Amino acid sequence: MAGRWQDYFQPGETLLWEGAPKPGVHGKVKIIALALFGLPFLIIGLGVFATGVGMAFGGKTWGDIGLGLFFAAFAVPFAGVGALMVVGQWWAAARAHAKIRYALSSRAAYIAKTYWTHSIESYPILKSTATGLEKGRSADTVWFHVRSERGADGDRSTTRIGFDNIADGDSVYRLIRSIQTGST
Repeated sequence: MAGRWQDYFQPGETLLWEGAPKPGVHGKVKIIALALFGLPFLIIGLGVFATGVGMAFGGKTWGDIGLGLFFAAFAVPFAGVGALMVVGQWWAAARAHAKIRYALSSRAAYIAKTYWTHSIESYPILKSTATGLEKGRSADTVWFHVRSERGADGDRSTTRIGFDNIADGDSVYRLIRSIQTGST
């Protein structure tokens, strides 16, 4: 993909580093917490679906069959959301390394994602850019952009954007700091 990064660069911009998240599931505590939250949706959704199917196929009257089909149809979204929360996020986390690519140029950081469509985000590295390095047990996160937004209820939320779960966080962080100081 290195040859393709240059298609997005400005004249004079050079590639300093490229990478991807380390394979494997990272952030297991958050994933487990969300899975535990989704488990009741999955269990109750499957239970109501099974009850509805049982009523539909075992019903003696059209009313019993209709009520059973209604229960089954009503349960599908709940079981689906529960399945996504319990199983889907594990699968997505395990496949992230194959769908996300990172690049750092002499002027900006790039994040390319390929899920249903291909998207690329660019974040200029300026002297005033907030940066940080979060060391993990098996992977590091280097962030280089902070987005603060006000929600509909008036609360502010802060989102850090960066290279998540990379193996060489120290060297990438040093590269970003050298861009900020102009020593690259």
